[in-house]
Amino acid sequence: MRERLGERPTVFLHGGWRCASTYVWSRFREVPSTVCFFEPFDERLAHCTPKRIRRDTAASWDSRHPRLRAPYRQEYLPLLRFGLQGVRGYRERFALGRYFPPQGGLPEKRYLARLLRYARAGGKQAVLGFSRSLGRAAALKEAMGGYHIVVRRRPLQQWLSFRSYRERLPLQYFELCHFLALALAPPGSPAARFGCELGLPRPRRLIGGLQRQLRSLHAAIHPWSDELSYRAFMAVSLLAHSAAAPAADLMLDVDRLGRSAAYRESVRAKISADTGLEIDFSDCRPPNHDAAAVAVNFAAVEEEVRERLDELGAELDASVLPAGARAAEAARRLPPRRPARARVTPISDIGSPDSV
Repeated sequence: MRERLGERPTVFLHGGWRCASTYVWSRFREVPSTVCFFEPFDERLAHCTPKRIRRDTAASWDSRHPRLRAPYRQEYLPLLRFGLQGVRGYRERFALGRYFPPQGGLPEKRYLARLLRYARAGGKQAVLGFSRSLGRAAALKEAMGGYHIVVRRRPLQQWLSFRSYRERLPLQYFELCHFLALALAPPGSPAARFGCELGLPRPRRLIGGLQRQLRSLHAAIHPWSDELSYRAFMAVSLLAHSAAAPAADLMLDVDRLGRSAAYRESVRAKISADTGLEIDFSDCRPPNHDAAAVAVNFAAVEEEVRERLDELGAELDASVLPAGARAAEAARRLPPRRPARARVTPISDIGSPDSV
């Protein structure tokens, strides 16, 4: 279902776990003219009930999410299967089984179109807030149109955030999801080959679905090192954001959103002009976690992962590379220069992308 002429566009928010994507989604939810669906690919939608939806709130666990005016999945209540569990049209394989989708077909389209029809029937503008869609963002835009915002946070801070839940959540969920996304990637793809090199077994299709796969993978590789976890995370991040970059109508940097009033205003104005929605990000303040407490050479791991993915044939977008790799890529693409006749002090001709 693509947008019709004259309609305000459906907004697709693509992010990862612990990158402030829930915060961004919650700001859109505050606009009365929207219907904002939280995590349309979340595996819990396969088994949710009215009772489960109502008790799952930002206060029901150590979420560090902003205070929400309603449970996360309140908007799905009218879309539940009558007398049964789950949202109509949702399939559990939409969660991680298709995080990196194979070529051809988009079975998610029919399900998502149902959400959009519901919003339009109520005269509302649909907003879909994902943390499992980055690898599919371009396919979603091609099939469904809409306005696509890719939410980014500094990768190290994102990883430190979900690492901080290691002893708090069952099965170390956030880390396992990155391992499983690689393990379930299409055979022969750079993601699957990289996962194989990390020693990740490919889960079988087991009765019990995703939770069974998570438990099986946990049993196979636990305990894992911080370095292994960061390698898997960086591979997923680089591959997924590279896949999403061509679809982005707006790249939203939440770190910059939190520290720059001018950037907040420019983002507000662009979203308003492009979607007709007035979004208030004035209270955006992403926390910072201390990387010094973790004994990993993060810069070296980032560079090694990037180089290996290159060797495996991945098409990485330069905008999502680590800072050092972006500078090297920029230098490689510059045309040859004539030798300078004399320079008193050598000065780099390439500034750090992070300083722009």
